[in-house]
Amino acid sequence: MILGFSTGCLHETQDRLSPATFDIFRKMGANAIELMVHDLDAAHRLLALVPEDLMFFEYISIHAPGFDVFNIEEITKFREALAIFEKVAKKIKIDTVVVHADMIRDGEMFFMYDLPIKIENMDWHKEVGKYTESMQAVFEKLDAPMVLNLNHCYTNDPTMHLAKEMTDTFGGRIEEIHLSGFEQGHEPLFKTKQLEIMQAIPDKRLPIIIESECDTIEDAQKEFEYVKKYLLEN
Repeated sequence: MILGFSTGCLHETQDRLSPATFDIFRKMGANAIELMVHDLDAAHRLLALVPEDLMFFEYISIHAPGFDVFNIEEITKFREALAIFEKVAKKIKIDTVVVHADMIRDGEMFFMYDLPIKIENMDWHKEVGKYTESMQAVFEKLDAPMVLNLNHCYTNDPTMHLAKEMTDTFGGRIEEIHLSGFEQGHEPLFKTKQLEIMQAIPDKRLPIIIESECDTIEDAQKEFEYVKKYLLEN
């Protein structure tokens, strides 16, 4: 089982890119981690990381910041971030760089970088990447693996038929799962008790990143144990 957290889960109380934060998740038993990079300054901070900071994790991903790819200045920032991620990947084993579907304007810019890009489906706020047809159009621009975000599926379709449709359509493409509850954003599943979200996990052997925003370290530990228990018993 590959199970861990996004470092954004404790963003209210912990530094997203601090070795001390990584250690919190390691001590919980996580063997995967997603480095939440919320802006270009944070991308630059990644360069200070060394392999020892993350050596305990079997699986490491980077979540790219959101940029407006129809704005020239923003595209320049996005390219800079990707170049930084490439440098980081030469120092530290990076399994995934998560990019939002609405940031795939075309595939050409990604061919310049030696990075394991994976494209994430979008929540109800977005215009692109919410539904299967839209994601298919994105993959026609960039033929890449997929990160299936089950919280995002739920925001667009609480029946979770959308999640099954995406799994049926893109099953061979899905290489990472993002998991959290939904009431207004990314709530802990141990609080929302939304089993239907966890039941939509298509393959428990895939790396699973918990994105639930937790108020305390104790809540994050409860969330980890709740999800882990479900995965082991179902």
